[in-house]
Amino acid sequence: MLDIGGSNVKCMNSRRGEMRMVKSGRRMGPEEMVAEVDSETKGWDFDVVSIGYPSLVRDGAPAREPLNLGDGWLDFDFERAFGRPVRMINDAAMQALGNYTQGRLLFLGFGTSIGACIIADDVVVPIEIGLIKIWADENLVDRVSKKALKKHGLGPWVRAVEETVELLSDVFQPDEIVLGGGNAKRIRKLPPGCRLVDNTSAYVGAERLWESSDLHAVADVSTWKIVRHLTPREQAIKKEKQSPKE
Repeated sequence: MLDIGGSNVKCMNSRRGEMRMVKSGRRMGPEEMVAEVDSETKGWDFDVVSIGYPSLVRDGAPAREPLNLGDGWLDFDFERAFGRPVRMINDAAMQALGNYTQGRLLFLGFGTSIGACIIADDVVVPIEIGLIKIWADENLVDRVSKKALKKHGLGPWVRAVEETVELLSDVFQPDEIVLGGGNAKRIRKLPPGCRLVDNTSAYVGAERLWESSDLHAVADVSTWKIVRHLTPREQAIKKEKQSPKE
């Protein structure tokens, strides 16, 4: 799994149960990313690659250049570069997918920027909310990003996060709100109805891009549709119920 962010690229291997990171930033394009990841994960054994991408994804491929990285992502051949099958999803959607069970879930990721995703009744919909103008002279990202945290301090940043959560909760009416990203841990008292997760939950979402997982998310233009696979026990129960009774 590769979870690409504006500050770091997180790499995780299912067979090793190990996570490593490489620095990213505005000078990192896809070629540099692949070279850094190859160097950091030398010796890792893997069959497929799941990528969480920090911008729009359409039909399983980048649809817009990321705001906090270099250019060149749109036409890059990731499968050729890694020599493995690759599946890609928006990074916030990968986190949301890793935490989803049923109903309606809202994920908000507070890192270099802000990422968001809503999953409603097994349909995964990444939402670009950073450029929403909520305050008179500022967009949402201007108040809840990593840059905003450094500029305004922790107190104002937390209040902006709380206002954001309250607003989006009213808009989307989720059954559950999940907060993640590198700066979410700075929120000492979580807003009502929220739970905090760390970045390892993205790995579950990465697994769910493949058919062998319990919930398989299939790319469908700009969304992902979840296909549910029954466990062996659930299959046995279903078979028993369908068997004709004597």
